[in-house]
Amino acid sequence: MARKRKKKKGGMLTLILLIIPAGLIVLPTSILFGIGMIPTIVAYVVDRDPDKSAPITVGGLNFCGCMPFAIELWKHQHTIGAAAKIFADPLAWLVMYGAAAVGWGLYYGIPPLVAGLEITRAEKRVEVLKGKKVALVQEWGPDVAGDYFDESGGLSPGEEAEGA
Repeated sequence: MARKRKKKKGGMLTLILLIIPAGLIVLPTSILFGIGMIPTIVAYVVDRDPDKSAPITVGGLNFCGCMPFAIELWKHQHTIGAAAKIFADPLAWLVMYGAAAVGWGLYYGIPPLVAGLEITRAEKRVEVLKGKKVALVQEWGPDVAGDYFDESGGLSPGEEAEGA
């Protein structure tokens, strides 16, 4: 029996008491990441998988796309005006959202690529086994050919009667 997880009642309180004041202290950085990480929020909302692999993939690269601008913000002026200046630069948008687009590309591209590679690997393995079967038949005769098993891998009807 699966146990139901109990919701932590202090989660919202923790958000209010810690995260929001911290976000207000570093408001320019919060604004930068809040706007720059919109593709990650969208990925979280649209991903129906319980493991939420889309926001992990998109979010990691989206975060990497936002980070150079956060560092620039920290190095020079940590003001809302400096954050607005970053958002006025089209290159900043391209880098932040382009990195998220690469994350989406990986999310949609890697599974079919891996599946294709696994299919190719399995087909090669089947060819190798067929070659080994031919070599065994040549060496030991047709009795080794596998007439005892039908196409599905079960015993052939004649063999079932003999074994019973």
